[in-house]
Amino acid sequence: MKYLFFVLILIFLLSSSCQSDVNAPIDNHLLLLDSIIRIVEAELSPLEDDITKLAAFSTFLYEQEYNKSLPVQNLNSNKYVTLQNGFIYNPNPEREVSTVFVSLSSENKDLSIKEVYLTEQMDSVFKSIIENRHLVSQVYFNSTNRFTRLYPSNDLNTIDPAIDLTSFNFFYLGDALRNPTRKSVWVEEVYVDPLGKGWMLSLIQPVYFEDELKGVLGFDITILDLMRKFLNNSDKKLIIIDGQGSIVAGGEEVIKALNMPPLKNHAYIQTVNSESFRKEDFNLYKSKSKEIRRMASKFLLEKVSYQSFEMQGKVFEAYSRKMDVLGWYLLDIHDE
Repeated sequence: MKYLFFVLILIFLLSSSCQSDVNAPIDNHLLLLDSIIRIVEAELSPLEDDITKLAAFSTFLYEQEYNKSLPVQNLNSNKYVTLQNGFIYNPNPEREVSTVFVSLSSENKDLSIKEVYLTEQMDSVFKSIIENRHLVSQVYFNSTNRFTRLYPSNDLNTIDPAIDLTSFNFFYLGDALRNPTRKSVWVEEVYVDPLGKGWMLSLIQPVYFEDELKGVLGFDITILDLMRKFLNNSDKKLIIIDGQGSIVAGGEEVIKALNMPPLKNHAYIQTVNSESFRKEDFNLYKSKSKEIRRMASKFLLEKVSYQSFEMQGKVFEAYSRKMDVLGWYLLDIHDE
C-alpha cells in the first residue's frame, strides 16, 4: 500500500509536469502580448491625466474671463476674417496658434466669438501636449456654442462651413447624458476625422463652468500611428479588434490570412484610408468563414485566451489579450 501511494504521487507529478510543458508555449505567447500592451498603454495612460489637467485649466479660463463682459473684438483684424456667408476663421494662424473657426450652425455668433478670445491661452498647453506626447496627432476644443480650436493648425478647405461637431461621437460621448461622471473617456469606436486626417481614436474630456457644459476637449491618435506602435514591438502577425469584432488595425499578412475583403493596393492602411472602405466589411463576426466567426465569439464572448482552428487546409493558432485602457483586444494569429 505504501508503494502504491508513492506510485500515485509520481504519476501526479509527471502529469503536472507534462501539462506545464504543453501550456508553456501558450503562456509565452500571452506574456508577449501582455508586454506589448504594457508598452503601448504606458504611453496612453498618462494622457488621461494630461487631459484632466487641461480641462481644469480651461474651466479656470472661463472663471477668470467669462464674467468680465468682454466686448466682441473687431473681426476685421488681421487675426480673423468673416466670409460673405458668415463663416469666421483665422486664415493664417502662426505656428504656435490653433486653427479657429466659428461654424455657420452657431446660434449665437457673438457668444462664440467671445469664447474664442477667452480660450486663446489654451494654445500654449495644446502645443506642449503635441511636443511631449508623440502619439497625439492633434488637440482640440469643440465648444457647445459651435466654435472649434484645433492644434496644430489645419487647412480648412475640406471642412463644411456649417459643420456641427457636437453631433460627432467625440463630442456627444462627453455630454451630461452619456458622461454624467464628467471624466475623461476613450472613444473606443474609431471614426473618420472630419478634417481629413484619416481614421482616429480619441480621448475626450468635458469642460464645465458653473455646472454648464462649455465644450469638449479631445486628443486624437491616428490609427496608422497606433498600429505602428503595436507592430513595431513585435514581428508577430498582430491585429487589434474592438469589442464588436471589427478590425481596428493589423498587419497585412494576418488580414489576408483571415480572408478579409481585397486590400486596396495590397495594404490595409491604404484600404482604411480609401473612400470605399467600409468598417463592417472587416468585422470578424461577418466573415464568410465559420471558424473565424467562432474564433471571435470565443475571444469576445467566452473570454478564452487561446484557440486553434483549421481554414483552407491550414491549422492556425490564435492568442488574445484584452487591453485595460481601450477595452480592445490584441490578437496574435498565425499558421502552425
